[in-house]
This record gives sequence, C-alpha cells and structure tokens, in this order.
Amino acid sequence: MIVDEASYAQNNLPESLMVVVGDLSADHHTSKLISKLKAAKPNLNIWGLGSSQMRESGVEILFDCKDFSSIGILGVVKVIPFLARVRHTLLSEMEKRQPKAVLLVDYGGFNLVLAKAIRKKYKKLPIYYFISPQVWGSRPWRLKTIAQTVSKMLVIFPFEEVIYKSSGIPVKFVGHPLTKNVPEGSALPTRAEFCQLHGLDPASSLIAVFPGSRKNEIKNFLPVLIDAIKRLLRERSEIQFAISRANEDLGIAIEERLRKDLGDRGYIDKVKLINSLENYSLMSACDLVWAKSGTTALEVTLLGKPMLIFYRGDWLSYLIFLAFKRVRRVSWPNLLAGKALVPELIQLDCRADQLVKYTKDLLDVPALRQEISDELLTLRNQLGEGDYAQNCAVELMEVLGSSENSLNNQTKERTGGQGAIA
Repeated sequence: MIVDEASYAQNNLPESLMVVVGDLSADHHTSKLISKLKAAKPNLNIWGLGSSQMRESGVEILFDCKDFSSIGILGVVKVIPFLARVRHTLLSEMEKRQPKAVLLVDYGGFNLVLAKAIRKKYKKLPIYYFISPQVWGSRPWRLKTIAQTVSKMLVIFPFEEVIYKSSGIPVKFVGHPLTKNVPEGSALPTRAEFCQLHGLDPASSLIAVFPGSRKNEIKNFLPVLIDAIKRLLRERSEIQFAISRANEDLGIAIEERLRKDLGDRGYIDKVKLINSLENYSLMSACDLVWAKSGTTALEVTLLGKPMLIFYRGDWLSYLIFLAFKRVRRVSWPNLLAGKALVPELIQLDCRADQLVKYTKDLLDVPALRQEISDELLTLRNQLGEGDYAQNCAVELMEVLGSSENSLNNQTKERTGGQGAIA
C-alpha cells in the first residue's frame, strides 16, 4: 500500500521526526541539531537510530548504533541480518507513528537502501539527508538513488553543494560541524601546561598517536604503531609518545598491549595514555600526529598540526575501493588542499618502517613542519563559518511547521540578543 502522508497527518498522532544515525561521530553532531529542534518545538517526538548523545538530547533510541559499528565489507557482512531487522523495525514504526519527516545522517550503505524503501511507500514524505555519502570519492551511481529518494541534501563541504546542484538535486551547504567543535589553538592549554599535567618534557619531541575508536581498529593498527614506536626509541630515546584512548575499554586493551611489547625494554615510561576528552589539547601540544584516516585527520587539520595519515583495511574492501575510487588522495587535508600536503600510508604502505622514515624527516626539519602547519590552517576557511546545527534546524522547520523565528529566539536567549542564523 502506498501512503499519502497528507492523509495520515489528520490522525491526531504526536508530531514526530524519524532520525537514522549509524556511528558515534554522527551521533555527536546530530545531538546538537536535535537540541535546536527540541528547544524550538518541545513537543516534537524524535525517535529512531542513534546513540547516547542523541538520547541525552531527547531522542527515543530504538537501536543503539554503537552495537553494530563495523569497518569494511567483511565487517558489514557479519551484521547484515541484524541490519535487515533494524530496517524492518524502522519501517514498521513509521506505519505506527507516521512521522512528518525523516532525517538520514551519513551511513550511506544503510541509509540509501532505507531511503528507497521509504520512498517506495511514501511518495511525498520529506526525506532530508545530513552529511552526504562521499559520492565524489567513489560509487558515483549513488547520485541516481539520491535524486530518486531524497528531498534535500544538507552537506558539510562547499564542493559537495556544487556536485549536487549540477545533478539537479536540492542541496544546502550548512557548514561543517568541526568548525564549531574544534577550538582555536589559542583557547587550549599551552604545551608547557599540557606536558606538566601529564609528566612530559616540553623540551623533548612529542608525537600524538590516534589509533582509532573501535576494537578492530586497535587490533589492526596498534601492532604497527608499537613497532614504529620501538624502532624510533631505539634510535632516539628522547622522543615521547602520547596515545589517545577513545574509551575506557579500549584504554585497557591498549595499556595491556603496551606493557606486553614495551615493558620489557624499558620503553613504557616514554608512552602516555591520554583521555579522549583531551584530544584537542594533545593535538595542539604535540610536534607531530600519527592519525588514522578519517575525522581525526580533519580535526588535526583545523588545529594546523603536521601529521602522518595511516590506514589498512581488509583486502576485499580495499580492492573494491580501488575499483571505484574517483580521487587520487584519501585523507581530508590532502583532499582539501588538492595536493599531497601530508604523507598517506595506506594499505601496503601502512608499515612501521614508513612511519619511522617520515617521522624522522619531519622532526629533523622544523621549517618544513611550520610550512605544513601554516598551510593546514588556511584550509579551515574552506569549511565555512556557519552553525551547522542551526542551519539544519531551519531547513527541517520548514517541513515541521514551525517558524524560523522560534529558532532565532532560542539563540538570542542564549547569546544575549545577538544570535542570528548563520
């Protein structure tokens, strides 16, 4: 049965919005948007797929996305039956709750399939998509699916707006979440303050290591990273390392591996574990970053810190990526710069000897690090200055039936009357 949502709006059900988010980073960004909507429309029932931060913002979470985060084709295959059940449940709940609109966030493999199922049944239901699938990087055929299913794209990079406009797809550049979340370096503790807090020597080189936020990332990357640490410390015992732990469970796993591989050599005191709440302080205080390819690399970019990007996935995923990729470079700083600004150690190049080589090259030439840092800082301007949460909320309010003034009034109350839509 095809549903005309104009008719079900008369059923006296609570006005609702379904939101579908597939990872913890998107959960964080979307929670801020939800807070804007709830402030403007307190009675709006928001429900769907997400995690803890969205729950704290007032969303009814039917499935917690942290329970099925995975990497690569092989990882996804393991949870296909579960994801099929999630999709079926969401569609069933739509029939019961009859949402006024749907907001899909990132997670293209799941959300685009869901969008097709929704559009097949609900011909006119507004479907908004925040944080675009990377159609410019690979799988360009997804543009056809998006054109057939999505009412409007809410994109976080200016060049994505151009791509969608050229394909005739309604689109709005809303600004990048990290421009609001990543502070300026001047707002963070100084290097001396950070080092004193964590028992580090501010006069010695400090390398920040971000191995990832998932168990399989730690399993894949940590052996390579520890091998590189050992090699560097054998040659340069004065170097210090600080490893970010995404959560307590991963912190325990990292610490156990460090003690096993470094403790017997006396290197363990050269490596500190840092709580993820201090990630930006660590990025700002260090000389060089080792970062897993992804959002972390973009955060490091905004703080203007030289880095090495690494990544190694299962071979099936990598071969599929090679077959369909449309860009030469894969990391955000290089994509934004349009050139090889920082080294990318991907797949076969993700090796300890490569990390050691590039690290020594960069530590030995401070002027090169400064040049890279200066250019990275210029890339921040490409991400816009608007408040993505406010801009997304304005777009959604157009279909949820509330005025832009309600959002503006909420902002003014918090900013002493100076707030405005960016």
